[in-house]
Amino acid sequence: MDKKLALLDRVIGGAVRLSAFVSGIALLWLMGLTVVAVIMRYVFNAPILGSQDLSEVSLVLVVFPAMAYCGWTGGHVALDLIGAVLAPRVLRWSDSLMQLVCGVLFSYVTWQTWTRGLDAYNYGEASNLIAIPRSPFFFTIAIGCGLYTLVLFTQAIETARGKPRSSKQ
Repeated sequence: MDKKLALLDRVIGGAVRLSAFVSGIALLWLMGLTVVAVIMRYVFNAPILGSQDLSEVSLVLVVFPAMAYCGWTGGHVALDLIGAVLAPRVLRWSDSLMQLVCGVLFSYVTWQTWTRGLDAYNYGEASNLIAIPRSPFFFTIAIGCGLYTLVLFTQAIETARGKPRSSKQ
């Protein structure tokens, strides 16, 4: 069982790091686009057509692939309000239960976003100005949420087994 969990841990860890890399590349792209758009607009008085559309869809590529990495490495903001008053065993099981509940909720978000992506594909939805198809970005959101779901379920198992890791690299 430990070998299977270790393999699952490595596979999810690799996928999470890959998604964080994609997110980092998207952030570099978005920064470059913003700098060039500002220079073109205010220095040359020639705004880039569709820079708003490009910025909006780029934000999806920045946020959702990085969400799983943030959860995997313990980068989310967390408040420990009841940790001091609960016994460690009770706290461990309540943490595991919360991770399971969040995993189920993110499973639902993944499913609904994937369905929305299929609808966007079938109806040919696109951005307003330069007609960027929306479906790939719904699928990106679904994949990011799905990966975060796997992270939550993995963390719930680790926490329930008494081996939580708050920071993974």
